[in-house]
Amino acid sequence: MFTLIVDYAVAPDGGSLALSVERLDGKTECFVINRSFASRGTPDYNVVRSTLRSLSQNECEEIANHLDRLAVEATSIDLVADFIKTLKAQSSKGQNI
Repeated sequence: MFTLIVDYAVAPDGGSLALSVERLDGKTECFVINRSFASRGTPDYNVVRSTLRSLSQNECEEIANHLDRLAVEATSIDLVADFIKTLKAQSSKGQNI
């Protein structure tokens, strides 16, 4: 699914996190955990979205598992671990995002 973690960043919007990964098809996919001040108290808070696709429950679990394998090689393991935790929680909510 993914070959490596390309980049990661913390947004100045109150704490949103971005993680860019290289996919097996060579495309770069960016995942963002929405933790902006504006989203607090809304259903969008702490939700992971992709720049390339909607994420189903099963895909969230699958992405989390693949990121878990890449986390060992990541420079910022804490940030990757945060994505894994949030994706797993999102996979159990029963909704596509």
